[in-house]
Amino acid sequence: MKYIVALLVFVTTISCARKAEVRAPELIHKQGYSYIQDDKGRLYIVTTNSKDFDEAMKNIHPGLASVNKLDLWVITFLASAKKEKRF
Repeated sequence: MKYIVALLVFVTTISCARKAEVRAPELIHKQGYSYIQDDKGRLYIVTTNSKDFDEAMKNIHPGLASVNKLDLWVITFLASAKKEKRF
């Protein structure tokens, strides 16, 4: 009886556990820009200025496409702010 229960637990564990295929996005770095292409074929281009974006569009040749330019502000703190203790 213990052997059958142990076998059933083992078989149900193996049958339920399946490996899902996970693929990390490939970030391609070039001079002045970086880009990612998703599974649907959309390109996400990251640049620091509009001149580099135009250069990236010339080099990548996405074909007929609509372009949505977004402003992205990334704020990082240079040092941790310490509160002064007041007595």
